[in-house]
Amino acid sequence: MNHLTLTYRFDAGDDDGWLGVEVKSENFSGRGGFWVQWQEVEEFGQSLRAYPITSDAPIVREWGYEQCEGDALVIGIKVAAANLTGELNVSVEVANNHETAERVRTSFLTHYPQLEAFSAGIASLMARASKEAVLLGI
Repeated sequence: MNHLTLTYRFDAGDDDGWLGVEVKSENFSGRGGFWVQWQEVEEFGQSLRAYPITSDAPIVREWGYEQCEGDALVIGIKVAAANLTGELNVSVEVANNHETAERVRTSFLTHYPQLEAFSAGIASLMARASKEAVLLGI
C-alpha cells in the first residue's frame, strides 16, 4: 500500500525536533529523518489544505543542509496535481542524514480527502495528540 508517514519527537531544549519520514510506494520504500523546527512542520500541514493544488504551483517542503540542493537535501515532499480528474501526485525524497548520497526518490497518487486527513493528522501530531500522521495513496 502506498503511504507517507511522519513522526515527530520534540526536543525539550529548543524548537527543533526529529522529523521521522517513512515512504512506501509500489516499487520503492525508504525512511529517514532530520532535525526540524516544529513550526515548519505545522506550517507544512496547514499548507496541505490548499484547494485546488495545481501542477504550476505545487506544495513543496524541503529540509536539509544549507540550501537543500543536491545531496544537501535530506527530506523533500512535493504535492502537485497529477491529472484533470483530481488525483494528486505525491513525490518524496529521503536521504540518510549522515551519508546524504544514499537516498530514495519515489512517488504515488492520492486524492484530496486523504490529503485533508493527512493535514489533520499533522495537526494532531504537532499537538502531541497522536504518534504519527499518515497520507494514504491509491
